[in-house]
Amino acid sequence: MVRIIRKTWLRILIDWLFFITSIFIAFFLRFEFSIPSKYIQIIFYSLLREIPIFFIFYFFIFKIYRTLWEYFSLEALKDLTLSLTLEKLLFYLLTIIFPLEGYPRSVFVISYVLSLIMLFSLRAFVRWFYETTKYQRSVDNNYKRVIIIGAGDAGEKILREIKTHKELNYNVVGFLDDDKNKIGKTIHGVKVLGPISSLLKIAKNNSIDEILIAIPSAPSSLIRDIVSMASKLKIPVKTLPGIWELIDGRVSINKIRNVRIEDLLERDVINLDSEKIREYIQNKRILVTGAGGSIGSEICRQVARYRPEKLILLGRGENSIFNIELELKKLYPDISIKSYIADIKDRDKIFYIFEKEIPNIIFHSAAHKHVPLMEENPDEAVFNNVFGTINVMDASINVGAEKFIFISTDKAVYPANIMGATKRIGEMLVKFYNSHSKTSFIAVRFGNVLGSRGSVLEVFKKQLENGGPITITDPEMERYFMTIPEAVGLVLQAGSIGNSGDIFVLDMGKPVKIIDLAKNFIELSGHSVDDIGIEIIGLRPGEKLREELWEKEEKIEKTSHPKIFKIVSYIDFDKSKFNLRLHELKESARKREKEEIEKILMEIIPTYKKDVNIKKESYEDKRMSEITYYQTKD
Repeated sequence: MVRIIRKTWLRILIDWLFFITSIFIAFFLRFEFSIPSKYIQIIFYSLLREIPIFFIFYFFIFKIYRTLWEYFSLEALKDLTLSLTLEKLLFYLLTIIFPLEGYPRSVFVISYVLSLIMLFSLRAFVRWFYETTKYQRSVDNNYKRVIIIGAGDAGEKILREIKTHKELNYNVVGFLDDDKNKIGKTIHGVKVLGPISSLLKIAKNNSIDEILIAIPSAPSSLIRDIVSMASKLKIPVKTLPGIWELIDGRVSINKIRNVRIEDLLERDVINLDSEKIREYIQNKRILVTGAGGSIGSEICRQVARYRPEKLILLGRGENSIFNIELELKKLYPDISIKSYIADIKDRDKIFYIFEKEIPNIIFHSAAHKHVPLMEENPDEAVFNNVFGTINVMDASINVGAEKFIFISTDKAVYPANIMGATKRIGEMLVKFYNSHSKTSFIAVRFGNVLGSRGSVLEVFKKQLENGGPITITDPEMERYFMTIPEAVGLVLQAGSIGNSGDIFVLDMGKPVKIIDLAKNFIELSGHSVDDIGIEIIGLRPGEKLREELWEKEEKIEKTSHPKIFKIVSYIDFDKSKFNLRLHELKESARKREKEEIEKILMEIIPTYKKDVNIKKESYEDKRMSEITYYQTKD
């Protein structure tokens, strides 16, 4: 502490010496280094006036002494300039009101310029010396050699932070940028070495350890190209989040993260009408089934942001429920959170929980989702996905819930497997229950989500950890993908605009080939496809080459949100026969007879197990036809 105080007073003393010296030098310059003796007294009197004025501005108004010279910035320069400018103006006004006979007017200007130059130069030199010696130590300590891609504002800010924080362990070798006007120029002493296309050559020649992408608006195609080039040299790539993720608009090194697989997919930015979501969630009692799962837990996180009166977590796995409860209570200590370990197949327990909590809004995400497993365990898929859903629906009606939102899947479209068929029945139940009560039953259908438990990425990760190869079922297989937060955000939005019986489908963008996803994943992990390998193992039971978001017989229309569409001509079904078939389905599930279960599912769902893996019209063709439908309707 004593050392810090001494250092501060030493700097104050140096500032004052420089200030006083600038006045003497101004007189020397004015009189060409030969000051007449009569002006010595004038200098003395001027100092007696000027020093107190400078004292006021230096210590009390701008507090110049508080600035650390090692971090001298444009803001500090502004304060220093204002302080000296106002001091000189006030001193000049005093000489007009109380004349100082013989004081040369030119000295005002000369001393002002000199004091500003001297005090600024002193600070600039200290900062340069500090950063140079500090950065040199970084280089000497075998820090990572990095290239920054993007010589714009974001790149400059990242470089500045790297240079002032040695603990970041980075030595910036250069920039890459496609702007020809920047190539060959320098930023804080670091050169723009060439265009982004030269990455492979420059990284190899300069022994680069890491690549930082400092372009928040970088398109996915550019990131894919960079990752692909980096993978050839097995160099890791990090990036700034997309500009929509930089909520506060601030770019900083602590926001640099690893490139994620979703960064490589072509996706539009999704904006939500938060106020509309808040209207139906805030101060309500919200219950989420499957709350420990990938979708359910994210629903809980996003719902909590809208400040419900109470959040009820219902799930079968105690560890997953424990983890999400712990997370939510830490982030939202003021929200009442209650957890229940329960199986939706247990009708009595579900009714008990609902009657105790009286939820207003139910998000039903609990379901068995693994296609091959459900093919081998059809009875479990039926009991859980169909009759478990019925239990939750009946319990919702029993307590007079306002809304029930069912999470569906694209596998319910032309279902080719038990899981998809059971989810299709879930959608039919939304239509069936539509007229049964005051509760609004809504379904939201979407495709695969990235990062969910048991997803393709988790399989790829484990295979990569074992040294490969990555296995895919067919080179033509493709799926729709969306991140979990994006999908859940749209589910909440759909809940805000939906009425009873509505079935919504999310716009998932373009389908992605699984083989391309595998290649991107391998390269993103710093490996090459040749090293790891990709093995084709053939379709598994119940799998389709392509999924679709709606059937040809279904018609969709736009809603108030551009990424949410409503199915307005859902395939009709006989509700009385539907109820009878459900009873038959339950009996066949009790007997564990797969063939009988499939037979009844085919009777309930006319499109079940038909046209599997036959090439249909492309998504783009179908999407264009639907757009034409929109235009006609509008």
